[in-house]
Amino acid sequence: MSGADDLSGGWDGIFNYPRGYRPNAFTATLRDAGGFLTGETTEPSQDQCDRNAVLHAWLEGRRDGTAVMFVKSYDDPKRAHYAVHYDGSVTPDGNEINGRWNIPGVWSGTFIMVRKAGKTEEAEQKIAETIR
Repeated sequence: MSGADDLSGGWDGIFNYPRGYRPNAFTATLRDAGGFLTGETTEPSQDQCDRNAVLHAWLEGRRDGTAVMFVKSYDDPKRAHYAVHYDGSVTPDGNEINGRWNIPGVWSGTFIMVRKAGKTEEAEQKIAETIR
């Protein structure tokens, strides 16, 4: 079983805006139940009025082979009226997801997520214990 078969765990990411806006970092926690993805994200606000705010959002989607699709919905009432659609692919080792995000009819950009350290080592440890 490869890391791409279970995307559960912590992730660090960056999404890029169009039109020269600065990229924004985020953290995500994913739960992968047989290809059904749920989770949450946190990210710093890019809003000029809320520069110190941290935004929270919920994720729901799926993984099918190397394809990953999910929708991010913010819990902030000012952002709750739109959903962000993510479509990407996971690397064979399961440690990176990259692709595009889209707010239909508004704008889109690219994103990349990298699995937080520890997941690969944990999986290798479990495999080693199984073999013994």
